Amino acid sequence: MDNLEEKIREILEEELSSSLSDSTSKPSTVGSKGHNGIFSNVDDAIAAAKAAWEDYVDQPIEMRNKVVEAIKEGFRPHIEWMAKQIKEETGMGTVDAKIAKLNNALYNTPGTEILQPDAETGDGGLIMYEYAPYGVIGAVGPSTNPAETVIANGIMMLAAGNTVFFGAHPGAKNITRWTIEKLNEFVYEATGLQNLMVSLDQPSIESVQQMMSHPDIALLAVTGGPAVVHQAMTSGKKAIGAGAGNPPAMVDATADISLAAHNIVDSASFDNDILCTAEKEVIAEQSIKDELITKMQQEGAFLLKNKQDIDRLVKMTIKDNGDPDRKFVGKDATFILDQANIAYTGHPSVIILEASVDHPFTMTEMLMPIVPVVSCPDFDSVLKAALIAEQGYHHTASIHSRDLVQINRAAHKMNTSIFVVNGPTYSGTGVGFTGASALTIATPTGEGTTTAKSFTRRRRLNSPQGFSLR
Repeated sequence: MDNLEEKIREILEEELSSSLSDSTSKPSTVGSKGHNGIFSNVDDAIAAAKAAWEDYVDQPIEMRNKVVEAIKEGFRPHIEWMAKQIKEETGMGTVDAKIAKLNNALYNTPGTEILQPDAETGDGGLIMYEYAPYGVIGAVGPSTNPAETVIANGIMMLAAGNTVFFGAHPGAKNITRWTIEKLNEFVYEATGLQNLMVSLDQPSIESVQQMMSHPDIALLAVTGGPAVVHQAMTSGKKAIGAGAGNPPAMVDATADISLAAHNIVDSASFDNDILCTAEKEVIAEQSIKDELITKMQQEGAFLLKNKQDIDRLVKMTIKDNGDPDRKFVGKDATFILDQANIAYTGHPSVIILEASVDHPFTMTEMLMPIVPVVSCPDFDSVLKAALIAEQGYHHTASIHSRDLVQINRAAHKMNTSIFVVNGPTYSGTGVGFTGASALTIATPTGEGTTTAKSFTRRRRLNSPQGFSLR
């Protein structure tokens, strides 16, 4: 193994390992012949998914609709229980936010309705474009949105006519396994189809690597850190990669400051800021910075002023290698302040502080409710700083402004998969707002917010003599 491979493996071990406690979720029944989708090894799991696809691909679209409806109706009574289990197993986020995300995944994820074929006719006959499945998709999910990703990806990928091998994050293996088991149960009861989504009883780094190189995996869809996305992109297979982000929230001098403060605090505290779309730093014009900070405090943010406290917080929450310490990922603000022995009053939802654009909190995707506020003399400087902080991920950004020219400039310069104007960035995921769910945001590979169409090949049919206008 060369140095690059060794480094990738080390990072993957870090990304996919977990010291988080196991939950008391229901145990699985492992087998290679049942219809629950859980297997003891990669080969058996993928073989079952391939056999299922060979049957599924010949089914009419109506069968896919029945599959999607079975998933939506089946999980409906379990949402609150699932949210509590996710919180218990991962130790991250809040139950209320997870209920919202699960509802978003179930009811805002488009199915087959967006796969209508396109057609054109002319003197040269008929051309039709239709959206064909790949086959067996190898998916990898995060611990931050485990069951939500299973459901959203399941609806998209199965609606597109694929079957799925899902590589669970070890830090959320129990709720992921339970969700996959139940998905298969609901689908089997409604349609008689088995093993449309499969997984392993005990996920591991080795199983993920084996899956990625398996000849029967036609497409990889990976949500995770840079290393696992890189592994997928260099696998030689078609890959859809949902990687890291570090979303800046820009606030210019024309903004409704009260609204901006409310939206930023609301969004950065949602699920304790573990969404990769959530605001990770605020870049504000100097003239309104103080007012913005005051308004954010009124919305429940805690302003950290003491340099020694800030330095201690940096040392406590960021490891020597520059990564956020998993002990604090997805934890609430009071837990972080208590651990740092920083006194506070009330129940702050977000920790804010003034910082430079090159501060560790500004340049690190913290995935916890610590949000630095960077001030700049004018909007040009705000936009420049936002581009630095976003680091070219092209993931998510937002702006609070009444100036259409500056809004347009920011949208084009940031060039992100999600861009939010005068709103919380979680609105870009579909939670509580208009739009399809967005849990697999494939920026590195260019798909952006994914739908069922993302997991299909656009197939062209030419019929030179058919339906000619001559």
